[in-house]
Amino acid sequence: MNQEHSAKLHEFYDWGVRARLELIPTARKVRRDFALFAEQQPDGPAIMAALDSILQEAERWHDQSVGLAPAKGPYREALPEVDLPLGEIISWAEASNGLFETVSRLGTYCHFHLKELRKHEAEQADPVEPPLFSKEEYRRLKIRNSLLNNLEILLGRTSLSSYPLRLEIDPTNECNLRCRGCRHGITKEFHHTEMRREYVEIISEAFPFVDYMYPIGTGEPTMSSTTPMLIREAARHQVKVDLLTNGIALEKANVPWEAFYRLGISVDGASEETMRALRPVAPLAHVLTSLKKLRANAPQATIYTKVTVSRMNYDELPALMDKLADSGVNEVIVHSLEVFHTVHEAIQVRASDRQHMEQCVQAARETAERRGMQFVNALNFDGAARHDESARDKDAMFQLLKQSPLPVLQIRELPALRKSLESTAFRYYPEALVRAAGLSPHAKAAAPVHRRPAVEIQTIDRLIGEHVKQAKEITPEQARIPYCFLPWKMPIVAPDGRTRACCHLPGQLGDIDQGRTFQDLWSSPGYVQLRESMFHVEKLPDSCATCREFDRSAYSGETLALADMLAVPIRQAPRYPAPMDVTRLLRTAGNPGRREFEPHGAKLSWTGRFIIPPGGQIVARFPNPKSGAGVYYQGKFHFEGGRLLIGVKPFWGDDLWHHMIDSWYTSLLGNWVGLPMPPLPLDFSSCSTEECCVFLWAPPDNAGNVEVKIKEFSGVATAPGLCHKDGLQIGHLWLGDQAAT
Repeated sequence: MNQEHSAKLHEFYDWGVRARLELIPTARKVRRDFALFAEQQPDGPAIMAALDSILQEAERWHDQSVGLAPAKGPYREALPEVDLPLGEIISWAEASNGLFETVSRLGTYCHFHLKELRKHEAEQADPVEPPLFSKEEYRRLKIRNSLLNNLEILLGRTSLSSYPLRLEIDPTNECNLRCRGCRHGITKEFHHTEMRREYVEIISEAFPFVDYMYPIGTGEPTMSSTTPMLIREAARHQVKVDLLTNGIALEKANVPWEAFYRLGISVDGASEETMRALRPVAPLAHVLTSLKKLRANAPQATIYTKVTVSRMNYDELPALMDKLADSGVNEVIVHSLEVFHTVHEAIQVRASDRQHMEQCVQAARETAERRGMQFVNALNFDGAARHDESARDKDAMFQLLKQSPLPVLQIRELPALRKSLESTAFRYYPEALVRAAGLSPHAKAAAPVHRRPAVEIQTIDRLIGEHVKQAKEITPEQARIPYCFLPWKMPIVAPDGRTRACCHLPGQLGDIDQGRTFQDLWSSPGYVQLRESMFHVEKLPDSCATCREFDRSAYSGETLALADMLAVPIRQAPRYPAPMDVTRLLRTAGNPGRREFEPHGAKLSWTGRFIIPPGGQIVARFPNPKSGAGVYYQGKFHFEGGRLLIGVKPFWGDDLWHHMIDSWYTSLLGNWVGLPMPPLPLDFSSCSTEECCVFLWAPPDNAGNVEVKIKEFSGVATAPGLCHKDGLQIGHLWLGDQAAT
């Protein structure tokens, strides 16, 4: 078998395997929906039989489709090295993919057939039960779950007792718009579905422990009948709810506005012409009115907008800021267009746009800040730009978008779907492969399940105590951190109940249908396998190893701060520090203190004991190191009586790093804990002030004074370059001697 023939075999076999991985769980879900009304349809029995034949073939090969972690390498499943006819492999792949597309269309038919029924069921749902705890008790429970989660990371756990810190939930993939930057503006040929009430009930198991929920995804969340239930149940357990909508049908949205922490609407232009070109059916005037309605409906929420920046609209950003400010917006987030279709290439920014675009973004930032709005720049020019120098012709881009047809949703009639299903028999493997390789459906070994019992409210403190003790015993040889923290922090749950770890990572890790509890999903075999790969660079999935879309050190700050407090040696020295002795800055019996150590509303004793009232702080000055590599300080402290913010900043510029800690939180860790250090190196090179400081600040909402004791405060040090074996360096993770870049 020559190399070209072998490559083609693998390519088409992989295509068929991927189609099969989507077909089987989709057929299972669609069959469940279609069974609700199949008996009333003339073609119903035949279609049910066709779906059953697909599932019976999957069961014959012991495929339960519980999810598959993204793999290293180009192929999902290895093809045995046997000589096979390429034509048969291609026919099998085409048949598998064709069946998947047909079953998806049947799923869309079911979705719209059952939509009114599900809406009626949602309206008849039982009222939301009262909260289990007070607001303060919920806050402490969520912090303890976060602590347990971080301890499990430090201990290298891949099956978890803790719950995630954040949930991204996709209530529906149906949408009433056809925006150019979304797949709804490219095609309507996919399985339309919405989240079932049973899924919400299972997800709600996590709500007492989860801090944040983001109901967003591939559709418009206000179109799902289960969205109000999802939001009410989350709000009952003091989950911060952040909803992004297109704002087109707010008057029909039956959501509890008082439950929201954040509310956003997508806006892509400052003119009607640009908005209608990029977001058809979303007039700018209507969207701005919707923003004002959000402001009125939810006065407690932060109102924000998301702007997808392309070559079409970056010059309109400054003008857009004033319109948004007039509509009551608090925050503007600008991010790059994701290019995944040829229509995007026409409006993709070019390398030649950089200078003009940066000027427009800076002008937009200045206008936003002048109008009292926060401006968040999440643009990735290098990753989003097309590398050519073509001139910008906005009229030509408008004309091209007008000529590009918008997709029309086609709901196939049942006779046509029946014919398509019956015309193709599903084969789990190509028959040529079964013959040549001697494959037979012997019982497959079940994937190992390492799931730990879910933490319970009554047992969480005991678990934390056990984990703290184990973490303090970690040696430098045992210390390790994951390549990416997301698999421990946040799942993305699709409308059909399947989960992913990240929107940039293909593959499904688990399925709500395959378990009875949320933890069955959260520690499914796919999640365990993915987390295990995060500790080994050589085992990373290809999509992770080449990821340029997500900051891999995101969500790492609390984990690294906890490691510092427990003296877990994940920051493997040497750092080649240039130490500065600041021990003299502390007041002791023999040293009344120097001017560099300053109380601001705080009282100091001769023994290093500080009393910080609400709003007070103590500051230790040190010279600005003028370094971009990092600043570190060492010490141990003990405090009681409230919360304390520990950080580093220039005098008196913006904080470069800070970490808020509660005194009851540190009591779970022991009497004395280490000072948490910055999770990433700090860049002081651009700071003009001559001095910087370490500060301890008590928030003004503390109920009383905070008493602080500090010892072994040994100094502040800078790291003048990339540090071999350090924990985190400028967004890159270092694992042992090997840098993961």
